[in-house]
Amino acid sequence: MNILKSNLNPIVLLLLTFSILTVVGVIDYFTGPEISPLLLYLVPVFFIGLHINSTKYIILSVTISASFFWLFAEYNTKIYSTIIILFWNCFVRFVIFSLFGILLYILRERYTNLRIMNDKLNNLNLEKNKFIGIAAHDLKNPIGSINSFTDLLLEDYSKDLDEEVIEILGYVKTLSANSFHVLGSLLDVSKIESGIIEIKKVNQDYISFIKKLVVVNQLVANKKNIKIIFKSNSDELIFDFDNNHLSEVVNNLLTNAIKFSDKEKEIIVSIEKLDGKVKTTVQDNGKGIPENEHSKLFNYFQKTSALPTDGEQSTGLGLAISKKIIVEHDGHIGFESQLGTGSKFYFELFI
Repeated sequence: MNILKSNLNPIVLLLLTFSILTVVGVIDYFTGPEISPLLLYLVPVFFIGLHINSTKYIILSVTISASFFWLFAEYNTKIYSTIIILFWNCFVRFVIFSLFGILLYILRERYTNLRIMNDKLNNLNLEKNKFIGIAAHDLKNPIGSINSFTDLLLEDYSKDLDEEVIEILGYVKTLSANSFHVLGSLLDVSKIESGIIEIKKVNQDYISFIKKLVVVNQLVANKKNIKIIFKSNSDELIFDFDNNHLSEVVNNLLTNAIKFSDKEKEIIVSIEKLDGKVKTTVQDNGKGIPENEHSKLFNYFQKTSALPTDGEQSTGLGLAISKKIIVEHDGHIGFESQLGTGSKFYFELFI
Protein backbone atom coordinates (compact mmCIF):
# COMPACT_ATOMS: atom_id res chain seq x y z
CA MET A 1 0.00 0.00 0.00
CA ASN A 2 1.29 3.46 -0.87
CA ILE A 3 1.16 5.24 2.53
CA LEU A 4 1.18 8.70 0.93
CA LYS A 5 -2.00 7.93 -1.04
CA SER A 6 -3.81 5.72 1.51
CA ASN A 7 -7.22 6.75 2.83
CA LEU A 8 -6.21 6.99 6.47
CA ASN A 9 -8.55 8.81 8.83
CA PRO A 10 -7.01 12.17 9.95
CA ILE A 11 -7.09 11.04 13.61
CA VAL A 12 -5.39 7.76 12.77
CA LEU A 13 -2.94 9.74 10.66
CA LEU A 14 -2.06 11.97 13.62
CA LEU A 15 -1.69 9.01 15.99
CA LEU A 16 0.58 7.24 13.54
CA THR A 17 2.70 10.38 13.11
CA PHE A 18 2.96 10.94 16.88
CA SER A 19 4.02 7.31 17.27
CA ILE A 20 6.86 7.89 14.83
CA LEU A 21 7.82 11.08 16.68
CA THR A 22 7.82 9.20 19.99
CA VAL A 23 10.20 6.60 18.59
CA VAL A 24 12.50 9.34 17.24
CA GLY A 25 12.37 11.20 20.59
CA VAL A 26 13.25 8.03 22.53
CA ILE A 27 16.18 7.36 20.19
CA ASP A 28 17.35 10.96 20.64
CA TYR A 29 17.01 10.72 24.45
CA PHE A 30 18.91 7.45 24.89
CA THR A 31 21.67 8.23 22.38
CA GLY A 32 22.41 11.40 24.28
CA PRO A 33 24.52 14.30 23.01
CA GLU A 34 26.72 12.03 20.88
CA ILE A 35 24.06 11.78 18.13
CA SER A 36 21.58 14.50 17.15
CA PRO A 37 19.01 12.83 14.82
CA LEU A 38 17.68 15.99 13.20
CA LEU A 39 16.91 14.16 9.94
CA LEU A 40 14.87 11.58 11.84
CA TYR A 41 12.59 14.34 13.12
CA LEU A 42 11.96 15.31 9.50
CA VAL A 43 10.66 11.82 8.64
CA PRO A 44 7.19 12.30 10.21
CA VAL A 45 7.08 15.86 8.83
CA PHE A 46 7.85 14.48 5.39
CA PHE A 47 5.21 11.79 5.84
CA ILE A 48 2.49 14.19 6.97
CA GLY A 49 3.40 16.87 4.44
CA LEU A 50 2.87 14.58 1.46
CA HIS A 51 -0.05 12.53 2.75
CA ILE A 52 -3.23 13.17 0.79
CA ASN A 53 -5.42 13.58 3.91
CA SER A 54 -3.20 16.01 5.79
CA THR A 55 -4.08 19.69 6.24
CA LYS A 56 -2.12 22.78 7.20
CA TYR A 57 -3.36 22.42 10.79
CA ILE A 58 -2.19 18.82 11.01
CA ILE A 59 1.20 19.81 9.61
CA LEU A 60 1.43 22.64 12.16
CA SER A 61 0.56 20.22 14.98
CA VAL A 62 3.23 17.76 13.87
CA THR A 63 5.94 20.43 13.53
CA ILE A 64 5.14 21.80 17.01
CA SER A 65 5.23 18.26 18.39
CA ALA A 66 8.53 17.51 16.64
CA SER A 67 10.02 20.66 18.14
CA PHE A 68 8.69 19.73 21.58
CA PHE A 69 10.09 16.20 21.40
CA TRP A 70 13.45 17.58 20.34
CA LEU A 71 13.33 20.17 23.18
CA PHE A 72 12.58 17.44 25.74
CA ALA A 73 15.43 15.25 24.56
CA GLU A 74 17.89 18.14 24.42
CA TYR A 75 16.89 19.47 27.84
CA ASN A 76 17.49 16.10 29.49
CA THR A 77 20.71 15.16 27.69
CA LYS A 78 22.66 18.39 27.19
CA ILE A 79 23.87 21.17 29.47
CA TYR A 80 23.39 24.77 28.27
CA SER A 81 24.99 27.88 29.78
CA THR A 82 21.64 29.63 29.51
CA ILE A 83 18.11 28.36 28.93
CA ILE A 84 17.64 30.98 26.21
CA ILE A 85 19.95 29.05 23.86
CA LEU A 86 17.86 25.92 24.31
CA PHE A 87 14.60 27.69 23.47
CA TRP A 88 16.25 29.58 20.59
CA ASN A 89 17.41 26.27 19.13
CA CYS A 90 13.91 24.92 19.59
CA PHE A 91 12.42 27.91 17.78
CA VAL A 92 14.91 27.50 14.88
CA ARG A 93 14.01 23.81 14.62
CA PHE A 94 10.31 24.69 14.63
CA VAL A 95 10.83 27.17 11.77
CA ILE A 96 12.82 24.57 9.79
CA PHE A 97 10.23 21.84 10.39
CA SER A 98 7.35 24.19 9.54
CA LEU A 99 8.93 25.44 6.31
CA PHE A 100 9.76 21.89 5.30
CA GLY A 101 6.21 20.72 5.98
CA ILE A 102 4.57 23.71 4.26
CA LEU A 103 6.76 23.31 1.16
CA LEU A 104 5.84 19.63 0.96
CA TYR A 105 2.17 20.53 1.39
CA ILE A 106 2.33 23.09 -1.43
CA LEU A 107 4.15 20.58 -3.63
CA ARG A 108 1.51 17.96 -2.92
CA GLU A 109 -1.35 20.38 -3.65
CA ARG A 110 0.19 21.45 -6.94
CA TYR A 111 0.74 17.83 -7.92
CA THR A 112 -2.88 17.00 -7.02
CA ASN A 113 -4.21 19.96 -9.03
CA LEU A 114 -1.99 19.04 -11.96
CA ARG A 115 -3.27 15.47 -11.85
CA ILE A 116 -6.90 16.66 -11.75
CA MET A 117 -6.30 19.01 -14.69
CA ASN A 118 -4.56 16.22 -16.58
CA ASP A 119 -7.53 13.90 -16.00
CA LYS A 120 -9.90 16.62 -17.24
CA LEU A 121 -7.77 17.19 -20.34
CA ASN A 122 -7.70 13.45 -21.03
CA ASN A 123 -11.47 13.30 -20.74
CA LEU A 124 -11.85 16.31 -23.04
CA ASN A 125 -9.45 14.71 -25.49
CA LEU A 126 -11.51 11.51 -25.49
CA GLU A 127 -14.69 13.51 -26.06
CA LYS A 128 -12.99 15.42 -28.86
CA ASN A 129 -11.89 12.19 -30.53
CA LYS A 130 -15.40 10.76 -30.23
CA PHE A 131 -16.85 13.91 -31.81
CA ILE A 132 -14.29 13.83 -34.64
CA GLY A 133 -15.00 10.15 -35.22
CA ILE A 134 -18.77 10.64 -35.33
CA ALA A 135 -18.54 13.73 -37.56
CA ALA A 136 -16.05 12.12 -39.95
CA HIS A 137 -18.09 8.93 -40.14
CA ASP A 138 -21.35 10.80 -40.82
CA LEU A 139 -19.75 12.98 -43.49
CA LYS A 140 -17.73 10.26 -45.20
CA ASN A 141 -20.69 8.39 -46.69
CA PRO A 142 -22.43 11.37 -48.37
CA ILE A 143 -19.14 12.77 -49.69
CA GLY A 144 -18.24 9.33 -51.00
CA SER A 145 -21.61 9.20 -52.72
CA ILE A 146 -21.03 12.64 -54.27
CA ASN A 147 -17.70 11.43 -55.64
CA SER A 148 -19.24 8.24 -57.04
CA PHE A 149 -22.19 10.04 -58.66
CA THR A 150 -19.88 12.64 -60.17
CA ASP A 151 -17.69 9.89 -61.59
CA LEU A 152 -20.79 8.20 -63.00
CA LEU A 153 -21.92 11.42 -64.70
CA LEU A 154 -18.50 11.97 -66.24
CA GLU A 155 -18.27 8.40 -67.53
CA ASP A 156 -21.82 7.86 -68.82
CA TYR A 157 -23.10 11.34 -69.73
CA SER A 158 -20.02 13.33 -70.75
CA LYS A 159 -21.13 13.25 -74.39
CA ASP A 160 -24.38 15.01 -73.51
CA LEU A 161 -22.73 17.72 -71.39
CA ASP A 162 -20.96 20.87 -72.53
CA GLU A 163 -17.32 21.53 -71.66
CA GLU A 164 -18.08 23.99 -68.84
CA VAL A 165 -20.30 21.45 -67.03
CA ILE A 166 -17.69 18.72 -67.49
CA GLU A 167 -15.05 21.03 -66.05
CA ILE A 168 -17.24 21.83 -63.02
CA LEU A 169 -17.95 18.13 -62.47
CA GLY A 170 -14.20 17.50 -62.64
CA TYR A 171 -13.66 20.02 -59.85
CA VAL A 172 -16.45 18.43 -57.79
CA LYS A 173 -14.89 15.00 -58.25
CA THR A 174 -11.43 16.21 -57.24
CA LEU A 175 -12.66 18.14 -54.20
CA SER A 176 -14.92 15.31 -53.01
CA ALA A 177 -12.08 12.80 -53.43
CA ASN A 178 -9.75 15.02 -51.37
CA SER A 179 -12.43 15.51 -48.71
CA PHE A 180 -13.10 11.77 -48.62
CA HIS A 181 -9.38 11.14 -48.03
CA VAL A 182 -9.22 13.76 -45.25
CA LEU A 183 -12.26 12.26 -43.51
CA GLY A 184 -10.67 8.81 -43.69
CA SER A 185 -7.53 10.19 -42.08
CA LEU A 186 -9.58 11.90 -39.36
CA LEU A 187 -11.29 8.59 -38.61
CA ASP A 188 -7.87 6.99 -38.25
CA VAL A 189 -6.74 9.77 -35.91
CA SER A 190 -9.90 9.40 -33.83
CA LYS A 191 -9.44 5.65 -33.49
CA ILE A 192 -5.73 5.87 -32.68
CA GLU A 193 -6.06 8.66 -30.10
CA SER A 194 -9.04 6.95 -28.46
CA GLY A 195 -7.11 3.72 -28.14
CA ILE A 196 -9.57 1.88 -30.40
CA ILE A 197 -6.89 0.80 -32.87
CA GLU A 198 -6.18 -2.91 -32.51
CA ILE A 199 -3.10 -4.46 -34.02
CA LYS A 200 -3.78 -7.99 -35.28
CA LYS A 201 -0.51 -9.59 -36.24
CA VAL A 202 -0.48 -12.55 -38.61
CA ASN A 203 2.50 -14.69 -39.56
CA GLN A 204 3.15 -13.94 -43.24
CA ASP A 205 5.73 -13.04 -45.87
CA TYR A 206 6.80 -9.42 -45.60
CA ILE A 207 8.60 -9.32 -48.97
CA SER A 208 5.55 -10.31 -51.02
CA PHE A 209 3.45 -7.89 -48.95
CA ILE A 210 5.70 -4.92 -49.84
CA LYS A 211 5.94 -5.98 -53.49
CA LYS A 212 2.14 -5.86 -53.86
CA LEU A 213 2.04 -2.35 -52.43
CA VAL A 214 4.81 -1.25 -54.79
CA VAL A 215 2.81 -2.56 -57.78
CA VAL A 216 -0.33 -0.68 -56.65
CA ASN A 217 1.53 2.59 -56.08
CA GLN A 218 3.37 2.23 -59.40
CA LEU A 219 0.01 2.77 -61.12
CA VAL A 220 -0.22 6.16 -59.41
CA ALA A 221 3.43 6.95 -60.11
CA ASN A 222 2.93 6.27 -63.82
CA LYS A 223 0.98 9.53 -64.10
CA LYS A 224 4.25 11.38 -63.40
CA ASN A 225 6.46 8.85 -65.23
CA ILE A 226 8.09 7.97 -61.92
CA LYS A 227 9.61 4.51 -61.55
CA ILE A 228 9.50 2.71 -58.20
CA ILE A 229 12.48 0.38 -57.75
CA PHE A 230 12.30 -2.43 -55.20
CA LYS A 231 15.42 -3.79 -53.48
CA SER A 232 15.84 -6.44 -50.80
CA ASN A 233 18.68 -8.48 -49.36
CA SER A 234 16.22 -11.33 -48.65
CA ASP A 235 13.86 -13.24 -50.93
CA GLU A 236 11.50 -14.09 -48.09
CA LEU A 237 10.89 -12.74 -44.60
CA ILE A 238 8.28 -14.53 -42.52
CA PHE A 239 7.21 -12.86 -39.29
CA ASP A 240 4.14 -11.48 -37.49
CA PHE A 241 2.69 -8.11 -38.52
CA ASP A 242 -0.66 -6.42 -39.17
CA ASN A 243 -0.85 -6.10 -42.94
CA ASN A 244 -3.92 -3.83 -42.88
CA HIS A 245 -2.41 -1.12 -40.69
CA LEU A 246 1.11 -1.57 -42.03
CA SER A 247 -0.14 -1.17 -45.60
CA GLU A 248 -1.42 2.26 -44.57
CA VAL A 249 2.09 3.20 -43.40
CA VAL A 250 3.77 2.02 -46.60
CA ASN A 251 1.12 3.66 -48.78
CA ASN A 252 1.55 6.94 -46.89
CA LEU A 253 5.31 6.91 -47.40
CA LEU A 254 5.04 5.98 -51.08
CA THR A 255 2.26 8.50 -51.70
CA ASN A 256 4.39 11.26 -50.17
CA ALA A 257 7.41 10.18 -52.20
CA ILE A 258 5.34 10.38 -55.39
CA LYS A 259 3.80 13.73 -54.42
CA PHE A 260 7.10 15.42 -53.69
CA SER A 261 9.14 13.93 -56.54
CA ASP A 262 9.48 15.58 -59.93
CA LYS A 263 8.35 13.81 -63.07
CA GLU A 264 10.55 11.08 -64.56
CA LYS A 265 12.42 10.49 -61.29
CA GLU A 266 13.00 7.29 -59.33
CA ILE A 267 11.80 6.13 -55.94
CA ILE A 268 13.68 3.32 -54.21
CA VAL A 269 11.95 0.98 -51.77
CA SER A 270 14.48 -1.18 -49.94
CA ILE A 271 14.21 -3.86 -47.27
CA GLU A 272 17.12 -4.85 -45.06
CA LYS A 273 17.19 -7.67 -42.58
CA LEU A 274 19.28 -6.56 -39.61
CA ASP A 275 19.95 -8.19 -36.23
CA GLY A 276 16.48 -9.11 -35.07
CA LYS A 277 14.91 -6.29 -37.11
CA VAL A 278 13.61 -5.49 -40.56
CA LYS A 279 14.26 -2.01 -41.91
CA THR A 280 12.04 -0.66 -44.70
CA THR A 281 13.18 2.50 -46.49
CA VAL A 282 11.41 4.70 -49.04
CA GLN A 283 13.82 7.09 -50.73
CA ASP A 284 12.78 9.78 -53.17
CA ASN A 285 14.63 12.28 -55.34
CA GLY A 286 12.51 15.27 -54.44
CA LYS A 287 13.40 18.70 -53.15
CA GLY A 288 14.00 17.57 -49.57
CA ILE A 289 12.93 19.16 -46.29
CA PRO A 290 14.70 22.16 -44.71
CA GLU A 291 16.45 21.21 -41.47
CA ASN A 292 14.61 23.85 -39.44
CA GLU A 293 11.31 22.16 -40.35
CA HIS A 294 12.26 18.61 -39.36
CA SER A 295 10.54 18.94 -35.99
CA LYS A 296 7.19 19.52 -37.70
CA LEU A 297 7.05 16.03 -39.14
CA PHE A 298 5.06 13.25 -37.43
CA ASN A 299 2.75 15.83 -35.79
CA TYR A 300 -0.91 16.15 -36.70
CA PHE A 301 -1.83 18.74 -39.34
CA GLN A 302 1.80 19.80 -39.78
CA LYS A 303 3.12 20.67 -43.22
CA THR A 304 6.53 21.83 -44.37
CA SER A 305 7.39 24.46 -46.95
CA ALA A 306 8.07 21.68 -49.48
CA LEU A 307 5.11 21.52 -51.87
CA PRO A 308 3.86 18.63 -54.00
CA THR A 309 5.34 18.92 -57.50
CA ASP A 310 2.11 18.41 -59.46
CA GLY A 311 -0.48 20.22 -57.35
CA GLU A 312 -1.40 17.19 -55.21
CA GLN A 313 -3.19 17.72 -51.91
CA SER A 314 -1.68 17.03 -48.49
CA THR A 315 -3.55 16.85 -45.16
CA GLY A 316 -0.54 16.74 -42.83
CA LEU A 317 -1.95 13.60 -41.17
CA GLY A 318 -0.26 10.70 -42.97
CA LEU A 319 3.08 10.72 -41.15
CA ALA A 320 1.47 11.24 -37.73
CA ILE A 321 -0.83 8.26 -38.31
CA SER A 322 2.09 6.19 -39.61
CA LYS A 323 4.11 6.90 -36.48
CA LYS A 324 1.26 5.82 -34.22
CA ILE A 325 0.86 2.54 -36.14
CA ILE A 326 4.59 1.79 -36.05
CA VAL A 327 4.71 2.55 -32.32
CA GLU A 328 1.79 0.14 -31.82
CA HIS A 329 3.96 -2.46 -33.60
CA ASP A 330 6.71 -1.71 -31.03
CA GLY A 331 8.81 -0.37 -33.89
CA HIS A 332 10.61 2.85 -34.78
CA ILE A 333 10.07 5.32 -37.62
CA GLY A 334 12.40 8.09 -38.74
CA PHE A 335 13.77 10.01 -41.70
CA GLU A 336 16.80 11.67 -43.24
CA SER A 337 16.41 14.69 -45.47
CA GLN A 338 18.37 17.65 -46.76
CA LEU A 339 17.17 20.48 -48.92
CA GLY A 340 17.89 19.72 -52.55
CA THR A 341 18.84 16.06 -52.10
CA GLY A 342 15.51 14.37 -51.45
CA SER A 343 14.21 12.47 -48.42
CA LYS A 344 14.62 9.00 -47.00
CA PHE A 345 11.86 7.73 -44.69
CA TYR A 346 12.27 4.41 -42.90
CA PHE A 347 10.73 2.27 -40.20
CA GLU A 348 12.08 -0.71 -38.28
CA LEU A 349 10.13 -3.71 -36.98
CA PHE A 350 11.28 -6.47 -34.66
CA ILE A 351 11.05 -10.03 -35.96
